[in-house]
Amino acid sequence: MKVLLINPLIPDYRIPIFNLIGSKLDLTVLHCGNIRNDENYFFKQVYFENKKIGPFFWSSINLNRICKKYDIIISEANIRYLDRNLLIINPFRKYKWISWGIGVSASYDKKIGENKFFDFFRFLIFKKTNALIFYSNFPIARYLKAGFNKESIFVANNTTEVNYDVEIDFLKEYILFVGTLYAQKKIYYLLDAYKAYSLISIKPIVLHIIGNGPEKENIEKYIKLNKLENKILLHGAVYDQDILQKYFRSSLACISPGQAGLSVLTSMGYGTPFVTKSDAITGGEIFNIINNENGIIFNKYEDLIDILFDIEQSKEKYIKYGLNARKFYIENRLPEMMANEFINACNFVFKK
Repeated sequence: MKVLLINPLIPDYRIPIFNLIGSKLDLTVLHCGNIRNDENYFFKQVYFENKKIGPFFWSSINLNRICKKYDIIISEANIRYLDRNLLIINPFRKYKWISWGIGVSASYDKKIGENKFFDFFRFLIFKKTNALIFYSNFPIARYLKAGFNKESIFVANNTTEVNYDVEIDFLKEYILFVGTLYAQKKIYYLLDAYKAYSLISIKPIVLHIIGNGPEKENIEKYIKLNKLENKILLHGAVYDQDILQKYFRSSLACISPGQAGLSVLTSMGYGTPFVTKSDAITGGEIFNIINNENGIIFNKYEDLIDILFDIEQSKEKYIKYGLNARKFYIENRLPEMMANEFINACNFVFKK
């Protein structure tokens, strides 16, 4: 099978997944980023440029001509990609098409699946695909109700690889936030809760913030204004996997009130429970959290203050949550499991 996977970029966290797929299939990734040459890659690369027409995208190349060289095309399930969607509904195409993605609307403004306005167009286009791959089970019921074939729906639960060294033990003593510093992630929600918690604690647990972004300077000012320099440590972006392992595995919990994305799986992979709000932005990753077992999902601001104090007072409980999180990751969310669903979907459409 010759497979072409179309993706805007090749982020670092996707390389292990693409390598696993490429080790079993003849995989080429068509993307808009810099060509990354590495002898350890098990996939080929082709560059293209995306052109934008209002809210829509159009490839700078003759996409159909390229697709004809492959048996199967995998592309992001996004109704904004005009030429891809035209190829999907083309009744004369010979190659098979698999669409991959969240399956429903998700944004900084609305909860996952809340906006159903575009469902009609989404169903109209993706019924013409040969298979669908979702990030989670969440959209399946909606698609089955719309008349999609259950056999053609696959779930490659979104995950990421972690650099877990079993030979090293870490003392659990911090709390952690990791991610780009956007206001939409409710970072100030966490800061205000931490400030309130620090006023009732004799010895507050140190909060480490890892990340850069538009709010970094304002966060620095917040820390100084509230005299929290010794309690909240802002590190900037960290990409070294060994350093990230140290922070995750030394933390009793990773807290992100406003977003529950791939950091949920990273945290679980490192044996650290994830704490987030019930209405957090997510592509489905929040559904990995089993409340009060491998993480915590809270509902209101006051809850977070109580959680911070509880982490300090009940460390053993959060260490246990972390062990449960690591177990869940090992048993259900290894990168091989995600890659295998892509391979299964390809086998399905190829035989079909």
